[in-house]
Amino acid sequence: MGEAHGGTTEVRTDGTGVARRPRTGVVLLAVPDLEEPWFAELTSLLVRRAEERGLAVVVRQTFGDHGKEIDVANGVGVPPSDGLLHIPRSLTVADLTRRTRPGPLVLLGEHVDVGPFAHVTIDNHAAAAAATEHVLRGGRRRVAMVGRRSAAPSDAANRRYEGYVDALLDHGIEPDPQLVAAVEAFTPAEGDAALDRLIATGADFDAVVCANDSVALGVLHRLAAAGRRVPDDVAVIGIDDIAAGRWTVPSLSTVAPDRGRLVDRALAVLERQIAAPAAADQPVEQITVPFTVVDRGSTAT
Repeated sequence: MGEAHGGTTEVRTDGTGVARRPRTGVVLLAVPDLEEPWFAELTSLLVRRAEERGLAVVVRQTFGDHGKEIDVANGVGVPPSDGLLHIPRSLTVADLTRRTRPGPLVLLGEHVDVGPFAHVTIDNHAAAAAATEHVLRGGRRRVAMVGRRSAAPSDAANRRYEGYVDALLDHGIEPDPQLVAAVEAFTPAEGDAALDRLIATGADFDAVVCANDSVALGVLHRLAAAGRRVPDDVAVIGIDDIAAGRWTVPSLSTVAPDRGRLVDRALAVLERQIAAPAAADQPVEQITVPFTVVDRGSTAT
């Protein structure tokens, strides 16, 4: 694309003869579902930080649909942009290597295996292990897990389940499959329903590790409805540190990713890709940001 002058087209290059697209000042963000508070809060922060860098953000929801994720990666049905930040649910390395409109790309959050693409994330395995360790250190021994995904794929859910299992094993506790409740989505309604099913089995548990905070909100609701006191009878901890967790009764303990660093590193990596010459061989940056365990009322002893 270039500028027209008297019927001719001027094509800008990067000095090597390779054509470069004109800058738009826009980056595209593909996000699974803005009804999930974690994604909504992350998107809000990303838009603010991008604006500070002079960038506008166009948001596309994919709802974790494989076809929609591929379309966004290929630039189908989206406006021109300088680069793409993609939070995938079902994309594969093969999908990305077949992109029909390649360009600057940074993956956020869930893993798409190990591939030749920049990626900024937290260690989901370690986060769930830390959550499980937290309740184990509080003296709990019958620790349930709510949040395995039963339908739509979720790398984060799988890794968080594995972290829960490994933490139990590290403490000499054999994981009990009867204490694991699956959900179809990371929502309070799913957390409520999953815990209701778990209670109905008669399973004995004194703590619940939730795959994320939204699920934990539903777990807290169901425990209250069942007359189980939190944290006296059952300790509860989530992952993500969404704002609503600060206002539950009791307030929700959680694992808090450093979302500011997550956003800043992702934008910095994308900007480096955008600024690089079109033919440049850029290093693939794989970045894991830290997290902290936030001890609130739902795990107090």
